Amino acid sequence: MALETMLALVAEHTANSVLILDARRNVLWANASFARLTGYLPSEVVGRMLADLLRLHQSDPVTLTRFCERLEQGLHVDGEILVRGKLNRDMWASIDMQPVRDGSGVLTGWVVVASDIDEQVRQRQQRAALFQVLPVGVMVYASKGEVLEINPAALEMLGLQRDQASDYATVYAAMRKRGRVVREDLSDYPLEDRPVQRTLRSGQPLRGVLIGYARSNGDLAWTMVNTEPLLDDQGGIRGVVMCFVDVTMQKSLERDLRESARTDGLTQLPNRVVVTDRIRASLARRRSQPGYHFAVLFMDFDRFKQVNDTLGHGVGDALLRQIAERLQAGLRPVDTLARSSEPVQLAARIGGDEFVVLLDDVGGDPEVEAVAARLLAALAAPYYIGQHVVNSGVSIGIVTATVASDDVDTILRDADIAMYEAKRTGRGRFVFFEPAMQRRVRDDVSLENDLREAVAKGKLQVAYQPLVELDSGRIAGMEALVRWNHPLRGPVPPVEFIPVAEAVGLIGAIGEQVLRAACAQFAAIQASDPGGTLRSVSVNLSRAQLREPTLVGVIADALRCNGMQAAQLQLEITESLAAQNHGVQARLREIKALGVTLALDDFGTGYSSLSCLHELPIDTVKIDRAFVSMAQTSDYHRVLIEATILVARTLRMNTVAEGIETIGQAELMRALGCTKGQGYLFSAPLSGAALVEWMQGNTAPG
Repeated sequence: MALETMLALVAEHTANSVLILDARRNVLWANASFARLTGYLPSEVVGRMLADLLRLHQSDPVTLTRFCERLEQGLHVDGEILVRGKLNRDMWASIDMQPVRDGSGVLTGWVVVASDIDEQVRQRQQRAALFQVLPVGVMVYASKGEVLEINPAALEMLGLQRDQASDYATVYAAMRKRGRVVREDLSDYPLEDRPVQRTLRSGQPLRGVLIGYARSNGDLAWTMVNTEPLLDDQGGIRGVVMCFVDVTMQKSLERDLRESARTDGLTQLPNRVVVTDRIRASLARRRSQPGYHFAVLFMDFDRFKQVNDTLGHGVGDALLRQIAERLQAGLRPVDTLARSSEPVQLAARIGGDEFVVLLDDVGGDPEVEAVAARLLAALAAPYYIGQHVVNSGVSIGIVTATVASDDVDTILRDADIAMYEAKRTGRGRFVFFEPAMQRRVRDDVSLENDLREAVAKGKLQVAYQPLVELDSGRIAGMEALVRWNHPLRGPVPPVEFIPVAEAVGLIGAIGEQVLRAACAQFAAIQASDPGGTLRSVSVNLSRAQLREPTLVGVIADALRCNGMQAAQLQLEITESLAAQNHGVQARLREIKALGVTLALDDFGTGYSSLSCLHELPIDTVKIDRAFVSMAQTSDYHRVLIEATILVARTLRMNTVAEGIETIGQAELMRALGCTKGQGYLFSAPLSGAALVEWMQGNTAPG
């Protein structure tokens, strides 16, 4: 095939519009794409001047003038031009016109390539218009701190002119001329530690940074700042977008409320002082009025600390404010409520999640139950905070007048005990205090002492649950799980003793014992299994272990003592733990540097999103059993699992489905693309010897 023929075929079938013009810019030939772009039939194009076919329009006269002048001079011209086709439809096109000359340099024609960029240009114009009218201040910085764009709202909030905002240093200097630039604690804010500089250095976004700066009248103005890095195709930092909102009014209100000794500054509810005064008044009324009845409801919100750890204190504070609003809406006007557990200044600052409701002069326990049930329902609904959906149910402990002591602090203590009983027996419920619950508290103290002895003497056991390949049913690994067989109580479930271990600081020692025992058991199985059927062992890491500076050394020593390769050990961390601060993630990267793999346990139960999965230094995503159990009957859970598997595969991560109990669940997980699973369908947790027997007789279920 001749070269000219091949070029003609390319021009005819390209998505771009291609035209060949003579020297006077009359059309000699046009491809089909040009006809589609302009609305002309091919027969209507040939012989006509290009200017007649495409009537040029341009909001920028300088660009249009340059375009026409270069055409008249027979020079190459290109650019984005607004043109009008046959049907008087304006559209943006990217046009490239190359002159064609003969051997002596005489212009003989033109080759024109045009592409439809109308949608891209109009979207760009819309974004630019939005940028200008946003009430939020927005600044776009280049990698060296140069200001690329700044919208009017930002200039107004900062009190700057556009020529004062050439780069980060000049913006900062202009603000410094007006007075100090300070942090929330009113200490000076150095240039190198401010949000844009921090994001340029780390590549990490910042959320909810509060900055104060002096106004011309000497007052402090406050802005809430968020930053987002701009990355190039190789993941390098090419700039930063900074958005900020003037929160001066909110800060002033918060300050006034904190200064009020009887009001919680965050939620604007009465504080502990008020509620203790009211309970004291109720006790006096009980003594003077037979038949008078009251109730104290002590509330604690499940997983609130996890919200703070994963989404930040800004979201946690917003959650508390919404909780307060629901409490106010759920109570009758005669009911009173207060946030409790810590002095108002400290509680407002750290976001404590304990609330107290006092029901005054109620008819009896049935009425108390009705109020508690109403509050449970109102507080259990999802909370919508920005782009986040937070689920945080409440546990309620209740002390009524019939069992209340004559001391306010004792009443609050007893209500707190009842609240923990509600948590222990399932969460999301209310429990009335009974004197017998105090014995359970004493039992918990006894349990703590026994646990300390069991850890010190190495009395805890380790069980192993197989991880299997869903396609073949063959074992792929095992997860180490701690167990405690108490000499008097018998088997104590982990759900009972692990919280005690975390509360009293034993969880780190338990974690190290489990790690070393699991590595030793793995090495023993490997020695008796020349075929290498068992490829890895998984061990859970706790929050306390990640804080230990010796952790990396302990892991390396456990591997060395048992002759294990680093890749044969997988350490599991919860979703909320992995999404914590940079210090935690730095420790995880140190662990990965050993060659150990990391798994994200219980994915879906926390508050990170699929879009953030790539930011976590992990190799395996473990889909929580709650999602697996619902996948066959809930489209929402099935779609979320499928999306998780797809994102994990794209990021070259493995997936494991936890808690598989039926063949149907196993088949669905396999169909969705999950490669491995674990659960009672395959095996309960086993001793090391029982696991070896299971491996020898294991076949795929169903």
